[in-house]
Amino acid sequence: MQRRLLEWYDAHAEPFPWREARDPYAALVAAVCAQQTQIARVLEIYARWMAAFPTLADLARADRASVLQTWGRAGYPRRAVSLHETARRCVAEHSGALPRDPEALLALPGIGPFTAAIVRTFGFEEDAPPVDTNIVRVVGRLVFGDLQPARDTPRAEIDTATAALFPPGEGARWNPALMDYGARICTPRPRCEVCVVASMCAARPRFAAGEVAEPVRAQGAFEGSERQTRGRVMQVLRDAAGDAASDAEGASVTLGVLTKRAGATTAEERARVRMLLGRLADEGLAWTDGRRAGLGQRPA
Repeated sequence: MQRRLLEWYDAHAEPFPWREARDPYAALVAAVCAQQTQIARVLEIYARWMAAFPTLADLARADRASVLQTWGRAGYPRRAVSLHETARRCVAEHSGALPRDPEALLALPGIGPFTAAIVRTFGFEEDAPPVDTNIVRVVGRLVFGDLQPARDTPRAEIDTATAALFPPGEGARWNPALMDYGARICTPRPRCEVCVVASMCAARPRFAAGEVAEPVRAQGAFEGSERQTRGRVMQVLRDAAGDAASDAEGASVTLGVLTKRAGATTAEERARVRMLLGRLADEGLAWTDGRRAGLGQRPA
């Protein structure tokens, strides 16, 4: 199984920059960008971010507004805040570098087991098996025969099997092999006819018999949701930050302008915008003094 998947990867590997850089910071940025994001967008966000903040020190020196401006409409902006906080912590506590020690790495903002494993694999060239949604799908089907492992296979069993399958010394090939295989071959609707490990797959007989993988519960509708309104509020604040030179009071807008530009026309919608603005401020994504609001942290 290892041999066939590694041979497949060698023949189909894509030259993602963070896989070749051997740079812990580049690996961290890529891992954070990849959270709940398709690879095409990851490449775009990663390139924009690395152009603006090519090193951990550059990111640590940046202000929160410029960090969020660079992140743009990539979604889940808390990820950008976590990257910023991690950079500052590394400068203050780790001599300006990401720590190699796994526990110290996991103690940094926004870094969980998967992100830490990516940093260790591509940044420090260590053996560290990550587990993302693609790997869950591949391992859950190959080993346990579950069609929808994200729902049906206990995560502890996935973690154990992933560690057992890991070929020592091959992390930089094996980890992306599994991730890419899940993204391109062992997809939600698997391409079993071209699968190089179909003869070894515990789920293959079930798929061959006509069973299908029922989709995992989908996220709620975006239209009219709080997620949509949050996105509109953040866009208004980004626009204000980008137009700071023409704003006598800095990169900010009045709450009246904010609610109007966010599309709030009723009293209920205006109250919702103000409530969400308060949450964004609590998360470090915005600031408000009750009269005006701005992106990131309030200027001194």
